[in-house]
Amino acid sequence: MKDIIIVGASGFGMEVLWLARRLGRNIIGFLDDTTEKQNKLILGVPVLGAISECSNHKNIEFIVAIGSPRAREHVVSRLLDYGVNDYATLIDPTAIVDHEVSIGSGSIVCAGVICTVNVSIGKHTIINLNSTVGHEVDIGDYVTIAPNVSISGNINLKNLVEVGTGATLREKLEVGYGSVVGMGSVLTKDIAKNKVVVGNPARVIKSLDQSNEGGK
Repeated sequence: MKDIIIVGASGFGMEVLWLARRLGRNIIGFLDDTTEKQNKLILGVPVLGAISECSNHKNIEFIVAIGSPRAREHVVSRLLDYGVNDYATLIDPTAIVDHEVSIGSGSIVCAGVICTVNVSIGKHTIINLNSTVGHEVDIGDYVTIAPNVSISGNINLKNLVEVGTGATLREKLEVGYGSVVGMGSVLTKDIAKNKVVVGNPARVIKSLDQSNEGGK
């Protein structure tokens, strides 16, 4: 089993380090562009350099530990430009995941998560602590599901969707590309792409235009 480098040395990076250690994986370090973090130790693990130094590390699996879907997609694109295409997929040992659930490369399933049956999870997607995913759910690439989210059956989350902490999604819905479901919201209807919805029931409060799509 290959050693791992975590890309992103902030709070979620520390949680991914904790998860990887629970799986018995060896983390040799972090990569992060923040100048102040260079040559520091984080939970006993060194920051090895900036993201651009990824090509200096061979026979390694990478994992991108960045919460924002758009920022995570941007970093993976950068890594690909440097020739990185080998990613770890981490599933916490306490997660309950049906053996037929499909999980893409680079995705992270955190402690306490439940994924039932006929679930598909794309690449570089995060399902955070204690979230539940019902039957026949299709989760795209670069999706972030925050802690304690309840996703009912027959839901389709398109690429780059973000679902905030404690949100609840009613069955048989589609959340369009790049949309955001706010923390604690109750979603009862479909959302078009690049919308932000909040409340109970959740309502659109703004649209995300092309200039927002590249932001963190």
